Amino acid sequence: MTETLKFNEINKIPALTWNWLKMNRDSFELRGSPSVFEPKILDLPEGFSVISCEKIDLDKFPVLKSGIGEELSAYLEENVFKGVDQIIEISGKVAPPLLLSFDYAKAGGTDSGCRQLASSQIIYAKKDSESCVIFLYEGEDSSKIDSIIRTKIYAEENASLHIVKVQLLGKDQNQIDETSTVAGENSKIHFTQIELGGNHIDSGLYTELREYKARFKSELAFIARGSQHFDFNHAVIHTGSETDTKMLVKGVLDENAVKNYRGTIDFKRGCYNATGDEQEETLLMSKSAVNKSIPMILCDEENVSGTHGATLGRLGADELFYMKSRGIGEEEAKKMMTKAKVLSVAKLIPNEGLCEKIESWLEK
Repeated sequence: MTETLKFNEINKIPALTWNWLKMNRDSFELRGSPSVFEPKILDLPEGFSVISCEKIDLDKFPVLKSGIGEELSAYLEENVFKGVDQIIEISGKVAPPLLLSFDYAKAGGTDSGCRQLASSQIIYAKKDSESCVIFLYEGEDSSKIDSIIRTKIYAEENASLHIVKVQLLGKDQNQIDETSTVAGENSKIHFTQIELGGNHIDSGLYTELREYKARFKSELAFIARGSQHFDFNHAVIHTGSETDTKMLVKGVLDENAVKNYRGTIDFKRGCYNATGDEQEETLLMSKSAVNKSIPMILCDEENVSGTHGATLGRLGADELFYMKSRGIGEEEAKKMMTKAKVLSVAKLIPNEGLCEKIESWLEK
């Protein structure tokens, strides 16, 4: 029988809330021990280099806190990754994005049931570089796979980096997707995330704006239906002065889906003149869907500006009346509103083929 490994400290919120809210953390069960899985690089544009661990001094990278939780990270480092990462180095201004394809449909399951696959990448954006890296997760409904992704990002001075993560997994697949980022002086990190498939999905994002005028911007779009369970824990830590954060979440919940979102902007002492804003827009299409959101600002510095908010609603009678008056039925109106949430974020992805793939998924 396959051993099940349970982790009870997944996506733990930086500042605990009341336990009865059941928002402090998530739990995740691994249906067996993971093995290493490397994504396929479909093309390697000039300016990108894949470097082995032996050819680079890993001590040059600052230590990063886990985006998903120290409990699972310690297990993976000791039993799976053991200090070996796929290192992608970026130099100069690179126009075409790098696409990392995680095609789990071709990985297959096992005779005994579910297969566990884990991947670890370091993205190293050197000084003055400008680039985009796309992670594409794909599966199929018959896939019996749990996947774990660990991504560490280091952006040096004046670097501009766009990270895109698109999840189109099969309906029975579970995934943990961890992203940890440190931003150097005057660097700019743009994070675009689209979550559509899968069963139980945990996404942890931890970003440190350590240096002067480092900037972070994220857009997350999701659609959760059936019995899908999405758990997001996004935290941005400001330590450098005049740093800036903007986080936007857009999503739709239908049927019996569950979504938890923890969004934290943490102003540490010394980050004077720092600014931060986080906003969420979630549309409920079902009375049985469950939405829990905690937009949170922590502050240990006086001279900062932070705003946050969350909007939760249903498709209103006025909107439905307007659409019906133009010959659009209620079901079609719901489909249009659902697609609009995702496509408004998908259009930010600099890959036309992937945008078409996302739109095709939505049409299903």
